[in-house]
Amino acid sequence: MCDASVLPERGLSQSERCSSVNGCAVCGGKFGLIRHYSWRTALCSKTCVDRFRTRRERDRRWLFRAQFA
Repeated sequence: MCDASVLPERGLSQSERCSSVNGCAVCGGKFGLIRHYSWRTALCSKTCVDRFRTRRERDRRWLFRAQFA
């Protein structure tokens, strides 16, 4: 799936191009028997799902405040 010959040359390393294949998007840990998803992002546990949702909510609130500044 992450063949280096098919990927475009943008100066990214192999691990940066295929991060979803290698591990969790939040903590970088390995996947267990169950892989959780939030917004098409693979996560390793419910804890990482909560962290991911909290981070998205915090970013959304910051962006909303930045529009009025």
